[in-house]
Amino acid sequence: MKNIHKRILSSCLLMILFMLSLSTQDTYTFWANSILGSQTNSNGEVTIGSWTFGPYSPDGISYYDESTSYANGDIIWYDGNIWVNHGYTSLNNIPSTANNWTIYNDLNWYSTVTYRLDDLIYYNDNIYLSKWEQTNNDPITTGVNGPWENQVTDTLSWVTGQATNLNEIVFFDGALWIYKGYYTTSEPGSQNDWALVGNLTYSTNYVYANGDFTLYNGTYYTTTNGGWASGSVPGTNAAWTALTVPTFNGSVPNNTKYTLYNGIFYKALVAINGQKRNIQPGTLASKGIWQAINTQQWQQYNTYVNGDLVMYQTNVYELANVTNSSNIPGTTTNSWNGMATINYNALNVYQLGEYTVYNSNVYQVVNATNANNNAPGTIANAWNQISGYQYYWFNVYSAGDIVYYDDAVYIALTQTTNQQPDLAGSSLAWELYQN
Repeated sequence: MKNIHKRILSSCLLMILFMLSLSTQDTYTFWANSILGSQTNSNGEVTIGSWTFGPYSPDGISYYDESTSYANGDIIWYDGNIWVNHGYTSLNNIPSTANNWTIYNDLNWYSTVTYRLDDLIYYNDNIYLSKWEQTNNDPITTGVNGPWENQVTDTLSWVTGQATNLNEIVFFDGALWIYKGYYTTSEPGSQNDWALVGNLTYSTNYVYANGDFTLYNGTYYTTTNGGWASGSVPGTNAAWTALTVPTFNGSVPNNTKYTLYNGIFYKALVAINGQKRNIQPGTLASKGIWQAINTQQWQQYNTYVNGDLVMYQTNVYELANVTNSSNIPGTTTNSWNGMATINYNALNVYQLGEYTVYNSNVYQVVNATNANNNAPGTIANAWNQISGYQYYWFNVYSAGDIVYYDDAVYIALTQTTNQQPDLAGSSLAWELYQN
């Protein structure tokens, strides 16, 4: 019995292989009007032709046709995606970034693609807006005077070519820098008039201001006349005052305004007398009494004001609420705003129109109240996802917006939120896109 089954199985396999050997990519048919007379006639001539199948595209959009001349902004379907033409005309150019096409709403930057006024890209953790028509301009190397405008709400990070003025602070290479000259477009740290925030080391290249501190030959100085002090060596004229800075050892002498503790230089915010001499710097009791000066790292018990910048671990933060300045940055809302990054931070306060990146997608605030209480993509009318062309139920769509949904491409007729294009009653908001 087993041998019979084997013979049957072998026969079936041979039959399948034989049929496959006769396979063809064409489907043939005959036309009924080619049969003359009665179809029962045994002698008849039948004309056989090839039935042609066109390439597939969803409803509402045409498949790419190499014989069609496409204009700038035209969209087509090709190889499973919606593509948009970036050229003025495109004839016999298969869609690819090499031929001036991109997938619709692809925010990556391509050196071969022509970008026009107000085109948006996401590149090197920043959002850029094109200021004019241009091709092959790297947003990083072309700098602030180039054709790209940085749209990231973080205005702190230094970019190539950026103009910096006296005492402006920037974030660069993982640290806060302050410019101590009058004007430069140089990279932080590349010239002697740049200083790390909190570094009190004296430099003849710095422009000093009244009340500045510096460290020279092991002695701390302050200046009451920044203009006279600039360019002069501390201790050589009356613009500099040498400071008495004892090391804190359980107390400080009466009325001593400065102390060193654990390598940090502290300035007294109030007169140090009586029992206050015994208050240890850097403790809860020292808040409002001692202020750490020579560091850019967040000090929990420093006295900060809104807008102050600090580093915490490897991130930079800006104080949003002075009442909560002792809260660890990045742990609570309404305290410190994370800066120098476009990545979404649930603890930040966002404004209308600002951008963020969340789960590798780019979003923009369309309702600040909702956005500041909900993560992108979790509630309607808060954040718009602007990367990708799928229909997103949480987006606020405007007239003319194009989406792909349920194997069809639609265009919005009016502003709409959370209304699927193909549902009953949606005809007032959506219709099939036709090109």
